[in-house]
Amino acid sequence: MGFLIGFSPWIVYWILVGNIPFRGAVLIALGLSVIAVAVQRIRKQPWHSLEVGAVVVFVILAVLSFTVSDRFLEQWLQPLGNAGIFLVALTGAMIGRPFVREYAAASVDAATARSDGFRVITTAMTWMWTTVFALMTLISCIPPIIQGQATIRDGGSVASVLCYWVIPFTLMGLAGTASGVFPSWFDKKTAAMSEREGAVDPGAPVPQPPPAPPVTDPHLQLQVPHASRHDEPFAITVTSRATSPVALTVSGADLYGRTWTWRGSVGNGQTIADEPIWAMQFDGPADRADLFIPPEQPWQVRVEASVDGRSAALTCLRRATDPAVELTEIDVDGRRALLAAPASAAGPAVVCFGGSEGGVDSQRAAICALASRGVTALAYAWLDDGPDAAPIADIPLERFAAAVRWLSEHGGGPVATMGISRGAEGLAATLAREADLAVSAVILLSPSSVTWQAIGPDGEIPGTSSWTHHGQPCAYAPLPSGALMPQLVGNAWRLSRDVAAHRPTVLRLHPAYEEGLAREVTDDAVIAAEAIGCPVLAVSGSDDELWPAESMADALLGRRNNPADRHIRYEGAGHFLRPGLYPSTVSRTGGIALGGRPADQAAACLSLTEELVGFLVGARHTV
Repeated sequence: MGFLIGFSPWIVYWILVGNIPFRGAVLIALGLSVIAVAVQRIRKQPWHSLEVGAVVVFVILAVLSFTVSDRFLEQWLQPLGNAGIFLVALTGAMIGRPFVREYAAASVDAATARSDGFRVITTAMTWMWTTVFALMTLISCIPPIIQGQATIRDGGSVASVLCYWVIPFTLMGLAGTASGVFPSWFDKKTAAMSEREGAVDPGAPVPQPPPAPPVTDPHLQLQVPHASRHDEPFAITVTSRATSPVALTVSGADLYGRTWTWRGSVGNGQTIADEPIWAMQFDGPADRADLFIPPEQPWQVRVEASVDGRSAALTCLRRATDPAVELTEIDVDGRRALLAAPASAAGPAVVCFGGSEGGVDSQRAAICALASRGVTALAYAWLDDGPDAAPIADIPLERFAAAVRWLSEHGGGPVATMGISRGAEGLAATLAREADLAVSAVILLSPSSVTWQAIGPDGEIPGTSSWTHHGQPCAYAPLPSGALMPQLVGNAWRLSRDVAAHRPTVLRLHPAYEEGLAREVTDDAVIAAEAIGCPVLAVSGSDDELWPAESMADALLGRRNNPADRHIRYEGAGHFLRPGLYPSTVSRTGGIALGGRPADQAAACLSLTEELVGFLVGARHTV
């Protein structure tokens, strides 16, 4: 309704000009523009740049209509009117009041109107209209310039008809069509993308089946570790009497019973290490694949070899933890936690905080790997998991402190802490504010150097922080989701082709976080890492597609002056750094790209356990 009111004086003007006396057309349009402003005020709507600008333009045109000749008006009134609306649109965009946003804000809720994505789309559409008005102005200037005597009433001139009327208003019609079609088209495509992503949900976990029996052949032998941990290498050696290469197939089912497979070949007496695990491919359609999650029971890896009609096969077991480690579900300050206790409690103790996925299961691999190396490890759910979980908004940092105090009290001394991604952000922000916590070392995987704006299922939550401390919201760096709009529009445009090709549609959040850091970030939104009174180990991957962890780790450690600090940079690794060797060919979850080239990601994660344990032990000895 508001959009129609704003354009109504111009529509009437373009209909009347050339059909009735010029003064009449201009005065009627001026009267309608004044009425439009009055109607909006009566409706208690704020003033809009298009309406106020129309009054100004038509006042000027009215003055001209009484001061210049009709001949001049016949040639130049149309270009001057087009120039007027162009300047109105341009001025509104330049002063931060793009007219499309002013009208569109009335049709959405307040949170959407304040979002960065809404800002970007409405600004882009305003610039589209501004460009159209500029073209209308330029094109309508062509007849009087090139023909001299051409007028808007010259129906016998092709140039006059085309340049005064046909081309300008065709452009305007195309812009109007785009403005009317785009919002519903984009909403429809966005809903389809969300529905498609929801279909990737693998469902409930599926128990591992009974192991398949081995297949033996004296002429074809396999040397494979029958039992090993996820954080240990995996090598296959083949001995064969055949001269041709031996075909290998390595497969296993993930937590949800979905099969992953690697196929390759080796020569007699050759060994292939690790690749048969990290290079496993998801057996289903590519758009149904998601990040590999190992089963809770020992993972059955089936190794099959064949050559010249002969075959051999056996099933290996990959465990999360040493058999002597005890896993216990516990309650810490009313929240779920999982404790991995080694046979001996003489080693370090560490509290582990996962990322935005919530819960404790994402940290199961980490605490099992650490406990297998003699580290007591507690995974703590600072955020609930599941589809109905609350967003990362106004999360009390006291949750992190409570978990640290619990393990410190039960472990009898200072403890180390470890967080990944948003968990690393919350952990660092807590330690910078809670100087009394007994902490001996801090490990930050894919960390942040600032506290970020709250995030919900539809993007950033306007005016809301991710964290609170003592009941007060923490300052935050803005998350400009508008930086993702080119990706989102491109994904919507390609959706039908992606569906037909079973190709995944992914979103890379890195540009939004990078733009957020590029904007002015207040000092109190920057994590005061210098206030953390113990050594810090930061770990990042150069191919992180979720956020710029490498540069943020540098910024975080750059505020400190502790020679015991370290920054491990894994070339080619992505955002999700977890100890262990797993299939790394799918580096996305929930439609969000995590990054990481498969071989580099695997190498980084396989070496991670040794690095973490070495840092924890070394930091403990310096306390």
